[in-house]
Amino acid sequence: MHASPSNAITGRKSQTTFVTAFALVAVLAAVVNWETMAWLVGMWWHSADYTHGFFVIPFACLLLWDRRDMLAEVDLEGSLWSIPFLAIGGGLAWYASYEYRLTGAALAMVPLLLGVVLLLGGWKALQWAWSAIVFLVFMVPLPGAVAGLLRLKLQLFGTQVSVFTLQTLGMPAVAEGNLIILPNSQPLEVADACSGIRMLMLFFAACIGAAFYLRREIMLIRVLIALSAIPIAIISNVVRITVTAFLHQAVSQALADRVFHDLAGWFMMPLAIVILWAETALFTRLFTAPEREAPLAFGVGAPAGANRAGAPSRPRGDNAP
Repeated sequence: MHASPSNAITGRKSQTTFVTAFALVAVLAAVVNWETMAWLVGMWWHSADYTHGFFVIPFACLLLWDRRDMLAEVDLEGSLWSIPFLAIGGGLAWYASYEYRLTGAALAMVPLLLGVVLLLGGWKALQWAWSAIVFLVFMVPLPGAVAGLLRLKLQLFGTQVSVFTLQTLGMPAVAEGNLIILPNSQPLEVADACSGIRMLMLFFAACIGAAFYLRREIMLIRVLIALSAIPIAIISNVVRITVTAFLHQAVSQALADRVFHDLAGWFMMPLAIVILWAETALFTRLFTAPEREAPLAFGVGAPAGANRAGAPSRPRGDNAP
């Protein structure tokens, strides 16, 4: 059953009105919260752990554009379920303003935007926009206490796993806190900047973004890709530390420090992207059933023993009709 041209035109008009209104509200929210946005941009610019924040909003817009077919010929109607989302977002924004917590003010924009989408377009519009809006969480830095605790845990874990890797490869190494003791050189320190939290935040955003973008894949593949952020970040950081330790021991400390602090972080990003691509291809092959080719018309490509109509042919004998 196809929609009539008049209904299709009405649907396109409602979609255009909804998208325009949503874009205006989003821009207005950014302008009203200019202090919070300025703080976010400053964090992205000055903190190496959150430089990926510059790519969050453009990628969210890409998600909206990629999912635009979900609004095709759909009647949009607002929903009163927007009230709880708006209340949660407004309450969080009020608390953040009262306590002057910019992290809370930034996070408050997520439920507020979800509520606006529900108010303007209802559940069908929310189905289109929710992934892009939720992805905006990755533009917000972690609270200081959470980031400090996570950084310490990652430092110690990365040091221990790197020492185990070095020992497995035949190099004597001992872990003392966040120091790697090597036999013929000064101790190698896994500093705060090398804890791996930068890679963890970047790869979490990349893996969740890939899971949202691959919406046509089965849910299991998308969940596995999202959960792979932690092992990808750990593997990349351990490779970085291990290579640096080998350079520290075999070449020179100056070269090792330059690679460790300046170049390895950039080298690990392509490595993580390759791992993400490889696991996506692997999961697709493992969990997606191959398509079977249907026999073509008039017997072309039909299995042996089938006639032009597709029915099995009977052997022609003396008594055959």
